[in-house]
Amino acid sequence: MVNPNITVAMTEAVVAHVRARMPAGFTVRGITATQGAAVIDSRASFAAAAAALPALVAAHQPTGGVLLACFGDPALEALRRALAPQPVVGLAEAAVSAARAAGRRFAILTAGPAWVGMLTERVADFGAANALTGVYALPVNGRELAAEPERFRGLLRDAAREAEQAGAQALILGGAAFAGLAGLVETSLPVIDAIDAATAALLQRLAVP
Repeated sequence: MVNPNITVAMTEAVVAHVRARMPAGFTVRGITATQGAAVIDSRASFAAAAAALPALVAAHQPTGGVLLACFGDPALEALRRALAPQPVVGLAEAAVSAARAAGRRFAILTAGPAWVGMLTERVADFGAANALTGVYALPVNGRELAAEPERFRGLLRDAAREAEQAGAQALILGGAAFAGLAGLVETSLPVIDAIDAATAALLQRLAVP
């Protein structure tokens, strides 16, 4: 599990979330960037993470599947080329694929205003622009959300309501900071936890029944 920011607490939270969902016999190892941003919340920090990720992953010589724990999936395509045939999955691609497999139009709830345009573009990269009803961002970054999740319950509820009114049939939690926070979103719509979606996708690619 690769975290392209330098916040070790975020790595630990995602590793714990993934480990709880893996079958017996699997080991989950967390890799945290040693340089870069404490949180990826801008085009500049995203681009820097994407540039650094191939060397970071290569230095740790992963022997199994790789889960990229940044919702915009920086360097996903480059990592797949470098590590083939090892499977590499990203949070955003996996969550979008899960929504599309269910035949649902979806909205993304995320943290950080800069992600609105970035994720809209990334969804288009995945060929799913026509299924996206909107990206709704909290006015804080993922690190702040993870530190005080209850503080943002009302904003998440309002964003979920707005997304439903705009025609969303499912909500994607867009960010590693949402690990374990699906219950925080008060909505009648199906909620797709991107980490859960990525874990399931990775197991499928590893041919685990």
